[in-house]
Amino acid sequence: MSFSERLKIAMQATGHTQGSLARAVGMAQSSVWRLTSGGASGTKKLFKIAKVLGVNPEWLSDGIGEMRANYNNNDYQFFSDTVSLYDKKETISSDVFAIKIYNRMEWVLSPGKDGEKDFNPMFWLPRNIPSKTNNSLDFSVAIIAPDDSMSPHINEGSIVILDRSVKDVRNGKTYAVSYGGVYMLRTLYQLPEGKVRLKNNKPDDYPEGIISISDLTIIGKVYYAAGIFD
Repeated sequence: MSFSERLKIAMQATGHTQGSLARAVGMAQSSVWRLTSGGASGTKKLFKIAKVLGVNPEWLSDGIGEMRANYNNNDYQFFSDTVSLYDKKETISSDVFAIKIYNRMEWVLSPGKDGEKDFNPMFWLPRNIPSKTNNSLDFSVAIIAPDDSMSPHINEGSIVILDRSVKDVRNGKTYAVSYGGVYMLRTLYQLPEGKVRLKNNKPDDYPEGIISISDLTIIGKVYYAAGIFD
């Protein structure tokens, strides 16, 4: 069964038309038509659509599991461009590691500063990924990409996994960093005289620069990102 077929089944079960679903999730009716007709196999609004229709997002996306979710939607934080969100109360397999997702990058440096800062959902990271990429599972944290400056490799809203133990600059690697009070994802290049270049994938929209490495706070090195491509 295709994505469009599952979507039409869920819409019929809840009495939603293309127009009513479009209004409920805040998208154009033509976009819903493309989804139901097979013209598109996915959408950034997947989790919101699943919530409105009361179905399991994994079932809607990939046909995995039961159609109806066995959890309360209020237990979930839905946002547009992420995959693999799990309730922290779920049973954790030995093949995956549950990582709490930080809503804002700066909260990694000061967790719980003004109360609970973490999302309730967890991201389940396959345990073999840190070992394959020579990163530390013990120092891994998850954040939400704050913008599309690193698109198409990392889209806005994607889940990004960092190794906080890596603080040295490895040329051509992407890091979560802070500079001048601004938190961002950037590819770093170490230069002579204690300088470092901050590079992004959309220089016309986001400024690049060469700064003193002493002025840069490295939060961690990115080694995994997960998001829906629309």
